[in-house]
Amino acid sequence: MVIFSDSLLIHNLYCFVGVVLFGIYLIIDTQMILGGKSIHLNVDEYIAAAMFLYIDEVQVVIYIIKLLRCHKNDN
Repeated sequence: MVIFSDSLLIHNLYCFVGVVLFGIYLIIDTQMILGGKSIHLNVDEYIAAAMFLYIDEVQVVIYIIKLLRCHKNDN
C-alpha cells in the first residue's frame, strides 16, 4: 500500500525494494544458520532459525504477489 501516491511506478518500486530487501535478509539468515561468520546461530536455536527463514520467504512471496496483482488490474 502506497501512502503518498497512487502512482503505478511508485507501487512497483515499493514492491521491488521489498523483494530485494527480504531477499537480502534471506541470504543473511541462511548464512547465520550455516555459521562461519561473526554472526551465527547455535544448534539449539533451530526453531528461531526456521522462523527467520519462514518469515523472509513469506515476505518475498507477498511482495511478488502484490507486484503481479498490480499488473493484473491494469489490463
